[in-house]
Amino acid sequence: MIQKRLILLFIVSVLLSEHAMAQRRNMAMPQPTVEQKAMYVTSTADLKSWMSFLTSPECRGRLTGDIGFAKATHYAADLFKAWGLEPGGDNGTYFQSFPHPYTEVKEGGFFTLYFPSGKQWIAKQYSYPDNYMVGGTSDTGFLEQKDLVYVGYGITAPELDYDSYSGIDVKGKIVVCERDVPYQGQDTKLQKAWTPYQYHSHKMKNAADHGAAGLLYISIAGNPNPGFNKGFVYACISDSVAKDIFSGTGKDYVTVKSNLDKTLKPNSFPINKKADIKAFTEFHPDGVGCNVIGILHGTDPTLAPEYLTIGAHLDHIGMQPYVCPGALDNASGSVIIMGAAKALATSGFKPKRTIVFVLFGGEETGLYGSDYLANHPIMPLNNAKAVINIDCLGDGYGFGAMIAPKYSTLFKYVEEADIKSCNRPFMKVPSRDVIVTRPRTDEANFFIKGVPTISPFAFGGTKVIPYHNPGDTMENINFDLVHDAVKWMATTLMDMSTVSEVKAAKE
Repeated sequence: MIQKRLILLFIVSVLLSEHAMAQRRNMAMPQPTVEQKAMYVTSTADLKSWMSFLTSPECRGRLTGDIGFAKATHYAADLFKAWGLEPGGDNGTYFQSFPHPYTEVKEGGFFTLYFPSGKQWIAKQYSYPDNYMVGGTSDTGFLEQKDLVYVGYGITAPELDYDSYSGIDVKGKIVVCERDVPYQGQDTKLQKAWTPYQYHSHKMKNAADHGAAGLLYISIAGNPNPGFNKGFVYACISDSVAKDIFSGTGKDYVTVKSNLDKTLKPNSFPINKKADIKAFTEFHPDGVGCNVIGILHGTDPTLAPEYLTIGAHLDHIGMQPYVCPGALDNASGSVIIMGAAKALATSGFKPKRTIVFVLFGGEETGLYGSDYLANHPIMPLNNAKAVINIDCLGDGYGFGAMIAPKYSTLFKYVEEADIKSCNRPFMKVPSRDVIVTRPRTDEANFFIKGVPTISPFAFGGTKVIPYHNPGDTMENINFDLVHDAVKWMATTLMDMSTVSEVKAAKE
């Protein structure tokens, strides 16, 4: 009997002890807040899975208009839907469509340079993609042993008293052309005057209008920019190829280019070389692009009409002619947007202001998707409190943001969010208060219309990741950094969507 009582007492004491321990555990481990849940909804495995699809052969480099881009957009839209974001596109869909002609580069192109040797010509064929790439808006054609003419920047601008083609015959020949413009100064009026001539489309059309058969563009990067010219063939070449072109001319390439910038005067001349350019392409004049838009509606009756937009461009340069995966540029930004969208939409977070998540199309071809949204906003632009745009954030150890001085009070939101979410080193970089040159990133189209913009970035990267090249693969991406960027952006959005007033002013 005594033994049974002792056993019962032991059992009771154990049960009481376990109950007490459970109470202590409950007291020591409070339930996480919604904000804390949002930090861990998106995993590194999610980010890798999404980027693996976006950079896969199935998506064909995501050239806007191409079937591969369409697959990427439907993939993203399906995720937005699964997470419960409301569609913000046309007719109740997630897609905001816009016209977008495009050119598909196919296999079979090549580039050969011919050097004179007495009465003979010695051929040197160059390797893809280190030395040449077929131009992304070239027509199909074969230019065989055509004479070369150097035309500097390839610009005809009567109002600036500048004409690269003055006094030079380029008919039926291949011109060798620089990117950008000769003016490198800081005078805003002159910068604005030169801006229209920065565009590739001007250089291509100008060469064609002067009778050139083709063009070699000194910029070794796949280029899908618009400006298709029927019958005109071109390729992009590296600086090392440009030096080969100049060899034996008595002119040094680096010196010639430097003098163009110093003197602001054209210096065009024939070169004692010939070249082949062969290209196989297919032009699609009726192509269609789109933005993918998902919305997390605000819950506060007063603040819900106000909104924050966070975006990144989903597109890349397509098949050139092989898959250019575009992992850094800009699958990295795309998966950060997707990660922040999942975190906020599935954690139970209820913003007071509306949050709009956008994956832009047409960035690589000239910011077409962001321009379309800025001119066809889904909510009034004067209700937009800020646009955050992420481009090429995938390598490094620190975070930063570019914000115009007139909106410098926005720095506090991204800096405080960094401290709260991951506490990485942070850098504040003031951008210009006015855009006078060619806009280069999607947020510029909103900034021009008076919307405050934030451009997050990473710094401290040690890798040289190829630009517009098949080598931009996900093996180069620092996913610890990308995962922290998701937490950083989610925290920024949670803070900015719940404060009583988003202050975007000069400090």
